[in-house]
Amino acid sequence: MSDRSAPVSSPQPLFGSRNLADWVRTGGVPQRRITAYGLRLAWHAYWFEFNWRTESRQLDERDLPVDPVFIIGPWRSGTTVLHELLAGATSWVTPRTWQCFNPSTCFLARPPVEVRSIQRPMDQGRIVSHGPQEDEFALLLLGEPSPYRAFIDPRRLPECSALMRTASDPPLTRWQCFLRGIASPGSRLLLKSPNHTFRLPRLRALFPRARFLWVGRDIGEMLASNLRMWQAMFERYALWSCPSGALETFLSQALEASTLALERCLDEMPAECMLWVDFERLRADPAQVMRRVLQFLNASSQDDPSERALGRALQDVPVYPGSRERVSLDAPIEQRLQQLMSVARLRFGGEMGQALSR
Repeated sequence: MSDRSAPVSSPQPLFGSRNLADWVRTGGVPQRRITAYGLRLAWHAYWFEFNWRTESRQLDERDLPVDPVFIIGPWRSGTTVLHELLAGATSWVTPRTWQCFNPSTCFLARPPVEVRSIQRPMDQGRIVSHGPQEDEFALLLLGEPSPYRAFIDPRRLPECSALMRTASDPPLTRWQCFLRGIASPGSRLLLKSPNHTFRLPRLRALFPRARFLWVGRDIGEMLASNLRMWQAMFERYALWSCPSGALETFLSQALEASTLALERCLDEMPAECMLWVDFERLRADPAQVMRRVLQFLNASSQDDPSERALGRALQDVPVYPGSRERVSLDAPIEQRLQQLMSVARLRFGGEMGQALSR
């Protein structure tokens, strides 16, 4: 594959809790030098913990939401666009970018007045300060174990891949506290993180009435997109170079973890708790797919996502066609996942799954 030697541009360091800072320190001296990095790491960690203690005392008294919606599926399968469409078509509460990247202060301060927007490093999408965001970034900065730690230190990709195994699933206490702050009485909570795919047993135990939307995409396209995404994130955040071949191995392990998660869903997940959303169909007919998603989630009366609201969401959130480039990394795993996807499409796809199988 391509050479992933350390780029010459300066990285954008991720600062968070003391636990994350300690994890970074165990990696040694960064290969990509940042002025006064050690001091900045300690300073940010100190104030992060100070603010978090104040915040968490307020949030611990709140209840966790009982029926959140989780958008899951492998990285680069189309979870982001579904998240943005669903957030735009409903009045549901969802984490915002400014909250996820400031989880220790976002409940102590007002939202930023200025709305900012930048292009995502891996594709045509935009990151908006007040827009829907993946709660995994808050989870990462809070110091919870996340595969996204690999953005900072790609040398430890094998360590991060272990976090995709259900047996190592941690309690995520701080993340639960963060959700208590995001949740709003009388509104459903909408969450999106591909990493939640690997946490399904814990999520179902924490939220017995949760509903899950699994987004499926052509495996070859998804892998090609993953290679671009992870390389772009290393370019932006990594403090060390990614060893040759490590990313391909990591993505194969992620594919295997997704396969095991889908097998478990087929064995244990009631059909009324999960809907299969095919990215190809979402790309071709987003309006029809969104109507089916809203129907599955019983989005009516109280939430009242009218056709007008859905129309605005479809107008505001483009569904980019994406690249048709395909990559194969581990044929047996890919074949097994493809077989399971076909079964899951029928089991959890309802009318859409039957139409796609014809």
